[in-house]
Amino acid sequence: MLRSRHLNIGGLNFLLADPNQHSAGIIHGILRGFGAKRVIDVRNAHDAIQVLMDQKIDMMLIDPRLPDKGGFAFIRAIRSDPNNPCRTMPILVVTSDARISAIKTARDSGANMVIAKPVSPACLYERLAWVAFHPRNFVTSSKYFGPDRRFKIEGYADGDGRRTGDGEVTVAADEGPALSQNEIDNLLKEAQVGGGAS
Repeated sequence: MLRSRHLNIGGLNFLLADPNQHSAGIIHGILRGFGAKRVIDVRNAHDAIQVLMDQKIDMMLIDPRLPDKGGFAFIRAIRSDPNNPCRTMPILVVTSDARISAIKTARDSGANMVIAKPVSPACLYERLAWVAFHPRNFVTSSKYFGPDRRFKIEGYADGDGRRTGDGEVTVAADEGPALSQNEIDNLLKEAQVGGGAS
């Protein structure tokens, strides 16, 4: 469970692709507060491509308004290229547009998660922890490659899914209440002082 596991992101390389310098500065500072030692900031797709070509990036945070063609098109280009070494890299969309349509577009482009701006440390930590501790399998079809878009499996009609590999699913009961804000804040404090790795 999240409350008993701690993120250790000190050895990860982050790419932050956001055209807004102020917004990027806030996210950059939060990641540093969590222990990240390498966060690379870019303001456009051209520079993002250059960074991805030149070095290993473990996770990208991207704004949909990224020049030149937009963040969603950038994600689709990464996911759709079988020869791209970053094809399965975790990608978080950071956006000020929290409409359902925008979230669906992010999901369908191949993003792992969506984070609404303004970004809070608690929300970013929660999303990073979810990606780290609850990875989703990648799926491929004629029109999509990316994390399984069925984010929460609640069972299939008649016990069977639509895909060939879908077997019968038994839905387990919840294992306890969700984290309270105080518990999240405590996790953040532990992360900032270098809480133990899982």
